[in-house]
Amino acid sequence: MISRPVSYKFVNFEKGFWKTRQDVNRIETQQAIYKQYSEKGRFPALKLNWRDGDLNRPHIFFDSDVAKWIEGAAYNIRLNGEDGNIGLIDSLVDEIEAGITPEGYFNSYYQTFEPQNRFTVRANHELYCAGHLMEAAVAYADATGNTRLLDLMKRYGDYIRRVFFDEKSAGFQTPGHPEIELALIRLWEYTGEDKWLELSRHFVDTRGKNEEQSAVPWFDDSYCQDRMPVCDEARALGHSVRWGYLYSAAAGLARITKNESLWNACRRVWEDVLKHKMYITGGVGNLRHGEAFGPDYYLPNFEAYAETCASISLAFFASRMTEHEPRGEYADVFELEMYNGILAGISMDGRRFFYENPLRMIPKDQKFLNEVNAMQRPSMRQEHFSCSCCPPNVLRFYAALGGYFYGVGEDENTLFIRHYADCSAEITLGSVRVRLTQETDYPWDGRVRIKIFPVIKTNFTIAVRFPGWCENPSANHEGVLKNGYFYISREWKSGDIIELDFPMDVLEIESNPKVSQNCGCVALKRGPLVYCVEEADNGAELSDLEIRGTPEFEVVWCAELLGGMNTIEFPASRRQSFDALYRVRKDSYVDVRAKAVAYYAWGNRGEGEMAVWLRRS
Repeated sequence: MISRPVSYKFVNFEKGFWKTRQDVNRIETQQAIYKQYSEKGRFPALKLNWRDGDLNRPHIFFDSDVAKWIEGAAYNIRLNGEDGNIGLIDSLVDEIEAGITPEGYFNSYYQTFEPQNRFTVRANHELYCAGHLMEAAVAYADATGNTRLLDLMKRYGDYIRRVFFDEKSAGFQTPGHPEIELALIRLWEYTGEDKWLELSRHFVDTRGKNEEQSAVPWFDDSYCQDRMPVCDEARALGHSVRWGYLYSAAAGLARITKNESLWNACRRVWEDVLKHKMYITGGVGNLRHGEAFGPDYYLPNFEAYAETCASISLAFFASRMTEHEPRGEYADVFELEMYNGILAGISMDGRRFFYENPLRMIPKDQKFLNEVNAMQRPSMRQEHFSCSCCPPNVLRFYAALGGYFYGVGEDENTLFIRHYADCSAEITLGSVRVRLTQETDYPWDGRVRIKIFPVIKTNFTIAVRFPGWCENPSANHEGVLKNGYFYISREWKSGDIIELDFPMDVLEIESNPKVSQNCGCVALKRGPLVYCVEEADNGAELSDLEIRGTPEFEVVWCAELLGGMNTIEFPASRRQSFDALYRVRKDSYVDVRAKAVAYYAWGNRGEGEMAVWLRRS
């Protein structure tokens, strides 16, 4: 059953885990990024007045960073009031309006440095930047009613359509970095103008049908998602963020246009990632070279790339798959990302970020590799990167998080509850308004109490997701379980209650034996959270920590630790240290009490080792 999402505007996190994180996102993250972009040239680039000798030479992707900040700030304006952000956004729109060409083109890099070369180099992110500006424009108009940026971006869209669709006069035919395909669908959904949907279909359908050559050696067909027509693809290859954005658009188009060939391709590449190429944390894109997917089962831990933006792109893909087909596996992956793969990319104070998200960190080894220029990567989160795509992506993702929690079926008689948090929502089913509240301490506790308040007694179906990680879920109503959703059909009246219980046992997860680095190891998971061990709790040499026998895992609430969390304590063993490099094996182990913390919170207590996978005997 196709469904439509309930907008973030109608979902309110009132307390608990996501209320805290959204407050940090709005108060700290948004302002931290604004400060960095003001100082590092992102915002000034819009003035188109950079000259030789000035600091912070504009880059080809600066406009996309600005756009994602505007988008995130727009969501926060709608959720929390003006807070001065309208003035900040309007000043940026002023710069765009002053710089846009008569025909509608805007790109701060090309207009500053190469105005004669617009749309000639496929690798240079022009359409990627344009897409993000379009998404920002829709978000700002939807949040405030101010359509000035939207009108500018519609002009830009008309120009792009003329060059790429009508005249076919550009130096390439499809974007080197997919994103505008998603933006055009969103522009169509907001305006109802079919030309935007048509252009999105054109950019997706044209892929793999050209002989577009690049002067950039590493910019091959797989990297830019152009090795074959999208409908024929069966494997996830190439740049993982580009892959996620492209197939997010493809899944959206498959739903809207009822294109079964496109949908089947989405299913094939989805299954390839889940069966062969995704870390337990949800991270994807394991190769540093090309920020790309590696071979099947190649999932190294210390060397993991797992860019934060790649996790966001997979979450976007999962959400579009959910809209096409109500299968719990899609929401399971989205949940995995929002609590692990994405959330690890930002510090608890909201002001520092990871671009890459390894599953093993050994700071002394990382520093050596940095010094010899073998593998450049910080061992702690940073305030800013030269390629700063991830911070504003995190900002906009979590600001709009409520928009992924609920869906309404195409029959207008089925309400899907996909995720759980202490929140309220206002939802319309056909002509009936329904208010919902959730009371829960999720993700720390699996009990959820849902209260339903329709304006009148009404027969409809509520489909609640039974998380894939839970072995024995239960509900206080009779229903039918199908593809991960439990369907409860009845007459609902104001004050009715659904009580769900998702027992959160500590699970020891093992990898397929083909994931060579994880053989003989387990990772700990409880509820939607993946756990890790840190040097701060367990000392160094974490690779020597071993779980033996049949351990009793103790879940301990630590109110003062990293904003409050459940830790997992368990008996473990490790060898006594010795001086020789090698020795004859001795069965000399020391019993220790180990502690694991949620993976998303690692690296917030100073520099130290971290490990997700632990030896198991």
